[in-house]
Amino acid sequence: MDIIRKLKILRYRNNSYFKKFFRDVNEKDINKITFCSFDLETTGLDVEKDEIISIGAVKIKEMKIDLSTSFYRIVKPERIPEKENILIHSITASEMKKGEDIRDVLPKFLEYIKGTVLIGYFVSFDISMLSKYTQKFYGFPILNPYIDVSQLYIKKKVKSYTPYEKIKEKSLDQIAEELNIPVRKRHNALYDSITTALIFLSLMKR
Repeated sequence: MDIIRKLKILRYRNNSYFKKFFRDVNEKDINKITFCSFDLETTGLDVEKDEIISIGAVKIKEMKIDLSTSFYRIVKPERIPEKENILIHSITASEMKKGEDIRDVLPKFLEYIKGTVLIGYFVSFDISMLSKYTQKFYGFPILNPYIDVSQLYIKKKVKSYTPYEKIKEKSLDQIAEELNIPVRKRHNALYDSITTALIFLSLMKR
């Protein structure tokens, strides 16, 4: 099965943009597709109430990670999160207070991801969080097609004849460890996006 057909299988059923993307590229060479692996750090996991505090991303061009154009911004939230959350993402209250306004960061990030296929780990949360802001400021959600490496991992396991019911949900760290990918600075948006990109490239070779 060619690599484009593999990616078609990975699209979300409710993501019509992914389906349209692959129809438009018309069996385009995978090396001509630009992917963008990204990650958000947030004040919590409630899309409605919580806020973005950092965005990290790297592009994959010709199936190679381009670190020279990486994206990383710390965002100033309206309310500084509790100390327990700060211990997880290691962004201090002082750093958050000095962060950029989301209204300044968002257009830069939208320009960065323009024309790319997004990649993330449990990416639906990140897409929903970003879409909350784009809906508020611009009146539309994030429209990029996207791939979730957690789903890609499961599909690769099924392909290897592991019974679906025996496949356990794994953290980003656990997937990286299984694929012999080193993990640095977990819960840092940029480093997590790099780890996710490495996982994606490794899985696509299998």
